[in-house]
Amino acid sequence: MKQRRFGKIKTALLVLVAYVFAMFQGGFASWFLFYSSLVFLVYEICAYFLMFHALEVTREVDRARLQEGEDVIVTVRLRRRFWFPLGWNMVTEPLPDRLAGVYEPHRQLIFPWFKKETSFKYVIPSLPRGHYRMSECVISGGDFFGFIERKISMPLANDFLVYPSYQEMTHWALGDGSFSGTVHIAHRRSDDVAAVRGVREYHRGDRLSQIHWRASARGTGLKTKEFEHQAMNQVLFFLDVEKEHYREQSTQLFEAAVKLTASLVAYANRNLYHYGLAYKQRERVVIQPACSHTQFIRVFDHLARVMPEGTDSFSRMLGREALEQPPGVTLVLVTPKIDKEMIARLLHLSQKGRHIHLLRITAAAIPTPEEKQAMQMLAAGKVTCKTVHLNEMLDAGRIGGVS
Repeated sequence: MKQRRFGKIKTALLVLVAYVFAMFQGGFASWFLFYSSLVFLVYEICAYFLMFHALEVTREVDRARLQEGEDVIVTVRLRRRFWFPLGWNMVTEPLPDRLAGVYEPHRQLIFPWFKKETSFKYVIPSLPRGHYRMSECVISGGDFFGFIERKISMPLANDFLVYPSYQEMTHWALGDGSFSGTVHIAHRRSDDVAAVRGVREYHRGDRLSQIHWRASARGTGLKTKEFEHQAMNQVLFFLDVEKEHYREQSTQLFEAAVKLTASLVAYANRNLYHYGLAYKQRERVVIQPACSHTQFIRVFDHLARVMPEGTDSFSRMLGREALEQPPGVTLVLVTPKIDKEMIARLLHLSQKGRHIHLLRITAAAIPTPEEKQAMQMLAAGKVTCKTVHLNEMLDAGRIGGVS
């Protein structure tokens, strides 16, 4: 602020001194010096008021969705509707909040001269998983002589998602050797109307040939045909985001839980299983099982955004959501903690014929006696259990039965 104020004072003082000198000295040289200073004053005034007048700033991100560990390329463009000889511009790009302590804000010095448009690119490397929003862009500018300087914040909005990394699984055995109680049919060639045994609500990913148009025309929404031989593997992933469960754990534990869930989702998608996702952070999120590219993007969008900030009990959320799922859906739980309430909830669901697969992720090398006893109780209640150590996430060989 002092530099800006003193710059204006210096400019006015320079013109005043030239005028006083011309009045007392007289002659061509002194008055030429005064009129030259007036030209300089006009330039300084125009530079001050036209520096950000009709200035358009745009920011582009090369991709809206990235994989964890990848780099994002950001392009910033400055456009002016008319040319004017400006001295310099300093563009400062504040980083998103999650990266503020990791990288320094990018600063770029530009000399626009007579150009109407200038641009530059910079890279934000090795991005961790998350949802990132880049907001304002701070631009400073000044004249050729360093007398004036101005600063302005341009409101910009750019969002991009960084998906969690995942491992390519070749096999996932669930204790009894099956994924769920039904048989998966990858390609069903027979859509004979004689084999239709009923209709159900339309799910994202259903083919157009499966839509029952007559039932849909009754005004109750789209309906899909159900065939007698129709069978599919269906799984619903429950991700534990309860804040208390990660408070005393390693900071990497939740990221490992997300990566494990992402690996299982990728495996299910690759094998054409119907899969969904359920968790409750601030709001309840339940993505019903389906199989399509849109479903894959939708699930990974949530896995990129999710954070361990849930306040509700994970076991109670599991109990509410499990009752709304059909009996044939496999329930897969990814959690770092097993308490008495969860044990009772899982045993109750197992007694009702629910197929449950529990993946307990931990950073401890040796389980406690209480954890061993809890796993034994669940296994005796026909709940498939598997402990995944944090270090196993770095091993592509095996995760929860992967080979």
